[in-house]
Amino acid sequence: MNTTATIKENNIKLQLTRVFDAPRELVFQAWTDPNQFQQWFGAAGCDGSSLQSVKVDARVGGKYRLQMRRADGEFFTTVGVYREVKPPERLVFTWQFEKDGSGDEYGEVEPPEMLVTLEFKARGKQTELILTHEKFASVESRDRHEQGWTRCLDSLAKFVGK
Repeated sequence: MNTTATIKENNIKLQLTRVFDAPRELVFQAWTDPNQFQQWFGAAGCDGSSLQSVKVDARVGGKYRLQMRRADGEFFTTVGVYREVKPPERLVFTWQFEKDGSGDEYGEVEPPEMLVTLEFKARGKQTELILTHEKFASVESRDRHEQGWTRCLDSLAKFVGK
């Protein structure tokens, strides 16, 4: 996996590139189908974290909500809005954390609003995924996300390789 971490014009950015042994339609669907997403993303938890719920409305203007619960009971919930949905080539969505995150519905969010871009490139029977996550508030936040995204992509590789 290739990783690029840059700071440019106050935009702290992370870019990960990974090749999966699956066609891009399958890899794209794993990101947009809530049942599939829950299977692989939930398996990527760390420190005893578990995925409590997944809401995915993968259309331009649609929302998603990923609610995780740590072993100590604390919730961290990620929400966002799809800005671009171009099957099976590209997904662009915002990325923010809810202030509380323990409820069942969308709650108040904390700044900053970050942006995630997923590019799915066909490489024969394989798929090259380029994940770009930008607009981090700090280098530390970027580095924590790099660890999390790496676990997620490892889990996705196992899921689509089935």
